Amino acid sequence: LHSFPTRRSSDLNPITKVAEETDLWKQAITETRQITKNNRPYWVRILFGQACNYSCEYILQKDIGNPNERNKIETTDRFIQQLSKLDLSNLGKIDLWGGEPLLYWKSIMPIMEHFDREDLTWYMATNGTALQMKHVEFFKKLKGKVEIGISHDGPAHERLRGEEFLHKKVEVLKELQKLPNVDFSFNSVITNTNYDLFEINKFFYDYCTQAGLDISTIGLGWTIGRNHDYEDCGENSSNHVLRGESLADFKRISREFMDACVDQFIKGNDNKIMNNALFTGGMGVIPYSRSLKEQVLPTITTACGVDDSSVLSVDIAGNVRTCPHVDESFISGSLDDISSVRLKKIDLNRYEKHCHKCPVYRLCKSNCPIEAPDEVFYQNCASEKVWWRAVQDTVFRILFKSEVTLVE
Repeated sequence: LHSFPTRRSSDLNPITKVAEETDLWKQAITETRQITKNNRPYWVRILFGQACNYSCEYILQKDIGNPNERNKIETTDRFIQQLSKLDLSNLGKIDLWGGEPLLYWKSIMPIMEHFDREDLTWYMATNGTALQMKHVEFFKKLKGKVEIGISHDGPAHERLRGEEFLHKKVEVLKELQKLPNVDFSFNSVITNTNYDLFEINKFFYDYCTQAGLDISTIGLGWTIGRNHDYEDCGENSSNHVLRGESLADFKRISREFMDACVDQFIKGNDNKIMNNALFTGGMGVIPYSRSLKEQVLPTITTACGVDDSSVLSVDIAGNVRTCPHVDESFISGSLDDISSVRLKKIDLNRYEKHCHKCPVYRLCKSNCPIEAPDEVFYQNCASEKVWWRAVQDTVFRILFKSEVTLVE
């Protein structure tokens, strides 16, 4: 569910238009591979704080915060005024980030109430432990669409994150599922001890079945765990990164799981494989297949869009940051002076140095652009490449109805 907005690929349309140098293409080139920001964002990502009631070793933020809901942050009203001064006519998506964002609910509500409109999508990644009926009742009143990614590691959840809680949230999720403007998914992190996609799928399939949830409307997604052990970003995440035998095993499982997804998609089997990000989210198999078949231009930014001048990451104090997952050393300017923003600590030269010959660059887009030692980048690259190569191979098998081998 948490995918890059589609403006770039859908509006730029077929490759044949590139030769015409349309205004939209010129605008796209001008706005990307930038360390600056403009005052007309189409995607805003808001960081409320790093507090969380979990302490997961493999993520960028590891703050063990007070698990109780925070009072309204004192800068919230001023932040609303600051953001309102920008040109929001093109705004299509607002992300609400923590830490655990639901701990900041008293600050989130006034922001959603102020900026809500029918053509807006709200996204929230939450561990789900604080999700309550009061949130459901609030979402009912919104005009915009709400996408919620519930972070949960399936069969490895208690070992990697904390106490299992989903059995306590059945009624809340049932009510959430009734709302026409709300979608939610379960999202796992793939680590060197939690990479069996069949087991992850089975965990959530069994849970939804036993809880009486409508599986057909619930997304299932995952992200590849990365090494963040550099600067002050954390420690111990490298212990969880796919490598060696686990990486080889994940490569095999990815192929087998995708084959099962394709079989179910084509033959309409009894949906033992849940609706997952492999097929529906971001650069999934079906969206990517369609983009190739229809010759739709790929997005031309980094994977997260940090180098798109119209993608804005801010904190609740009105500071512009490189992204919503980093500390104050990445503060790069203020909403009060957008023209002076210069992003800190990002490396936009990896395409020339490493990625330009990679056959999966169109899918991977060089991954996280934050500056990191070469050995960290290469470790993350290895696991990402296995995943995206599996996606690409599956796409080619669908399009050409046979195996496709890279010969050069």
